[in-house]
Amino acid sequence: MKKGALRKVLITGGPTWVKIDDLRIITNVFTGRTALFLAKKFKKKNFDVTLIINSHCIKNELPKNVKVVPFRYFEGLKTKIEKELKKDKFDLIIHSAAVSDYKLKKVFKGKVPSQQQEWTLELVPAPKLIKLIRKLARDSYLVQFKLEIKKDGLINKAFKSLKDNKADLVVANALEDLKLNYKAFIIDKNKNITAVSSKREFFSYLLKFFPAILK
Repeated sequence: MKKGALRKVLITGGPTWVKIDDLRIITNVFTGRTALFLAKKFKKKNFDVTLIINSHCIKNELPKNVKVVPFRYFEGLKTKIEKELKKDKFDLIIHSAAVSDYKLKKVFKGKVPSQQQEWTLELVPAPKLIKLIRKLARDSYLVQFKLEIKKDGLINKAFKSLKDNKADLVVANALEDLKLNYKAFIIDKNKNITAVSSKREFFSYLLKFFPAILK
């Protein structure tokens, strides 16, 4: 990073949509609030922030002075990530988007009639975008997320995911915790574990941990 240059951060956020037909989608319950929070905080610290987020998440909460790249569907997110990483280099990438694990083997054209009694959807695994990110941004500091329903086994699953994806940090959440309040376990490549109980604590941890900030 050149002396005096703005530190570049790429953040992904919000759910991905998967088409069923021209009117219907499969999605998930996540809102992109963590991504929006982090984008605002990093901008206040004078980072050059790019936020790739589902446009459904930013209708009333568009962060100021942040480059916002909207998407809706899985393929749109994939394309936007590829485009940003091929044209620019980022010091830090926070991949917090709730990406679909599956997509339809065949998308139906038009609208499937609503009076149809039964409807079978065949799903196939979607590509892992975290692996694409690491392939295109080998030198970036990469933070990924891992969500499970229960805390049992969460740490080991998250650490395995970090290793498999060659990430630098993994943020592990259990849905049973998030229903009560924000709670996360941050795990590094040496399996050091730090628990945080708010998004503000998470951001403070990133500021302390991210090497470029310490220079």
